[in-house]
Amino acid sequence: IVDEFERNQISGEDVKVLQAIRSVLGKLSEKDMERVVNMLREARELRDPIDSKKRAADAYSGQKTIITQLRQLLLEYQRQHALYELSLRLKELATRQTSNMRLGVDLARGVRGGTIGDLDETRRLSLQLQDTEQGAVKDEVGLVLGKLEKLAREGDIGVTAERPKAAVQQAKEGMLLPTLETAVEELKAAKILSAVGNEKKARDVMREMARLLAQAYDPLEALRQAIKELDEAIEQQRQVMAETKEIKNKNDVPPAENKQAEVVDAADLVRNDVASLAPNAAEHIKGSIDKMQQAREILGGAQDPNQKSRAAPFRQQEAINGLQDARRALEEQLAKAETEKPKPESALATLKDLQQEVRELIEQEEKIKTASAESESKPPELKAHAPKQGEVKDKTQEVQQRAAGTAPDAAGSLADAANQMDKAQKALSDFRNAPEAQQAALDALRKAEQQLAQQLSKLEEAERQLAQLEDLLKKLTAIIEQQQKVQFDTAKAEAKPEAAPLKNLAGEQDQLGKSTGDLQKEASPQVPKAGSYLGDAKGEMGSAKSKLDETDAKAAQPPQTKALANLHLAKRELESKIEDLKNMLGLPPADMQALADAAAQIEKAQREVNQAMSQMAPPGLMESLLQQQQQIADALGEINEPGRPASPPTKQAHQAAAKAAQQLGDSNLKSAISSMQKAQDAMGQGMSGQPGQSGEPGQGGQNGQGGQKGQSSQSLPQLSRKQAEVKKLAEQLMAAQESAPPAALDAAAKSLGEASEDIGPLTAGQMGPLPRGAQSALQQAQGALSKATAQASAHNGPSAQANSSDAAEALAQAQAALALAQAGLGSQQAMVSGQGQGQKPGQGQGRSQSQQPGQGRGQPNAQSNGNRGNWDAAGGADGPQRGTTGNSQFLGLPKRDRAAIQQSQSEKYPQEYGSLVEQYLKNLSDEPVGAK
Repeated sequence: IVDEFERNQISGEDVKVLQAIRSVLGKLSEKDMERVVNMLREARELRDPIDSKKRAADAYSGQKTIITQLRQLLLEYQRQHALYELSLRLKELATRQTSNMRLGVDLARGVRGGTIGDLDETRRLSLQLQDTEQGAVKDEVGLVLGKLEKLAREGDIGVTAERPKAAVQQAKEGMLLPTLETAVEELKAAKILSAVGNEKKARDVMREMARLLAQAYDPLEALRQAIKELDEAIEQQRQVMAETKEIKNKNDVPPAENKQAEVVDAADLVRNDVASLAPNAAEHIKGSIDKMQQAREILGGAQDPNQKSRAAPFRQQEAINGLQDARRALEEQLAKAETEKPKPESALATLKDLQQEVRELIEQEEKIKTASAESESKPPELKAHAPKQGEVKDKTQEVQQRAAGTAPDAAGSLADAANQMDKAQKALSDFRNAPEAQQAALDALRKAEQQLAQQLSKLEEAERQLAQLEDLLKKLTAIIEQQQKVQFDTAKAEAKPEAAPLKNLAGEQDQLGKSTGDLQKEASPQVPKAGSYLGDAKGEMGSAKSKLDETDAKAAQPPQTKALANLHLAKRELESKIEDLKNMLGLPPADMQALADAAAQIEKAQREVNQAMSQMAPPGLMESLLQQQQQIADALGEINEPGRPASPPTKQAHQAAAKAAQQLGDSNLKSAISSMQKAQDAMGQGMSGQPGQSGEPGQGGQNGQGGQKGQSSQSLPQLSRKQAEVKKLAEQLMAAQESAPPAALDAAAKSLGEASEDIGPLTAGQMGPLPRGAQSALQQAQGALSKATAQASAHNGPSAQANSSDAAEALAQAQAALALAQAGLGSQQAMVSGQGQGQKPGQGQGRSQSQQPGQGRGQPNAQSNGNRGNWDAAGGADGPQRGTTGNSQFLGLPKRDRAAIQQSQSEKYPQEYGSLVEQYLKNLSDEPVGAK
């Protein structure tokens, strides 16, 4: 799709988004996926079990990161698609509003000087239909605004995220809903012309909102779009002129007049769009509109139809000529803009330059005014001043164009000045002086100078405030780092209880509370929400200090966690305000190199966490167990669906199996094993009450044959055997975790501690603001690493393994958020979307009907590794159509590789690598033919 756009030279924000998504996918396929495959091959070939284990762990981590990035990429695409759909919806509503407005104009023309009582039945029906349509437009706009406000609340800081916010702000400033409501009321009262005015105002606001949603503001793209719309207006004007020439009787006149009014409306929209981008083109369009209005006056006059058909086309041709002049001006401006390199200036510096240029314009205009007055009695000399007046007008329009972005009010005044200068130039060319126009131009220039001074003062204040907030952010960053350290030390103290360290930690926590209180006093006047969060953090620190005084490390950790969360919320508020001020000042956005450095730090932390996990136990086993247990619970759930007979033991088995899945999601192996046993016992009772059960697998097709949908998912004997297998694997995993040697746990604690130190500066904000999703995920990773390090130090293998897994997942989410930001997609929603109450995808509410991660009913699915489709889908290899994988697998691979894989399927491999090998085989089998 992107290649097709590029071949046809189609550009715009939609294409940029697709290009960004393609770049992320390209990086995944060309770099990350290839690296995972290479690591798996190395793990298979290495002789040393320890080295092989380490490479397998690295490959597993890479797979998790890839899956997480793909998941977040899908979420971002869905968000972009939602914005695009809303943009199209607003365009459609604007078109409907235009149609209703034109019906109103036509109706108003038919009741000039009359009242609603003077309307005939046809016009009354027309008014009623307009009223109904206007009410429908109002209601639908309200729904669109609701969706936009939701997107604006969820968005991150960044260009893309600002689009829904800008659209909502446009609706508020344009009073869209109140205007629509007023139009409805006026139509009910038959105030038709007044209603038409409000309908036009609402239409213009909707059109601008659609534009804001469709693309980030790009002057070049705006000029290209204006040229396209101007071409359409020129073609429409030619058609109207042709129809005007064909007027034969009075019945032919109203349609031509209506169509001429439509062209006026279309041209005026283009004029508004380019008023600041290309003032010269806007001036040509304005002159063209004047000619169109003259043509309308002729068509609406008292002349006979033949006279109208001869007189109006002259004005219409002049209008076409003006539009063509405007098009040439737009093309010149576009060519100039494409060759010019934008200067990386701040808004403050730009305003100072503009202010100086306006002062020079005032001086030049005063000289021309004085010279013109002295030459008033000498007409030939008056005409000699016209070129100079034209030069000052051109310079004024250039300054107006540059001021449009940073000082729109001043740009408007400069446009007024240029219009007055144009009048003066025409008068001087006609040997007449124009002191009134020249004075009006001077007044407008002085007003522009005053407006620039006000804007300059506002930006200087913003610059001072920015410096203060950046200083506050540095102080807050230091507090966050210290709080992270205190929380980490508290977790270690809980694992190895000693009174003295806790007393010292109580003192440190107390000092941090005081520092936070001082910072709250500084921040509250400037960013009240940040001050509120800091106050909450101070209170939680006080609670933690009290628990530390009591040497209760476990009880101190929850308030410490809340304190840290509030500190990060305060940090987010400060960063948001700083971002707003930087945008106001025109300062450059976040450095892409900083994002790359952050990604490198996270990648290093991921390697260290992977190493720690491989030292404690083989990676991926918990996820594999959880997936298999969820499959059992889902299959039992099918038996208990409404309308199907199910015995009480079967219902109990389903509840116990689902509970086991939930406990595995919480890394609670001991309780999960107990629930598995209950599920197995209940299934045994259910089978004893069903004498017809043969205990054989369902009636699915044979290998390689596809077959019909079988009944394997409803076979209690089969599910009972599968539950016994999963329980046995869970017991083996628990035994492996509990028997991990102390030296291995000490080494894991060291690796986890290093990972925590790597991301600590990132989490605290030392490397600058990060995308919201990355920041949130890093906070989760930091907390999980603190717990995992302390638990590994205390030789608590199972708990350390569980928290390490949480940290690995959170780091993968942070890496995914950064990858999107580096590609220019800086609008990620909170990366915990769909996570329910847990901290990992799917740990909340299981499968949803909308297919979003973790939002539907049911029990948790934990993180997805791509296997659910193989079980749940109608044609899944592991699900209802069981046993459909025959010799047709792996057709995308060379014959030798395919034979080796098929041989490996019949061979036994170490249980600890089971999930990895199975996942590898599934990944290869899903690879399309020709992908190699």
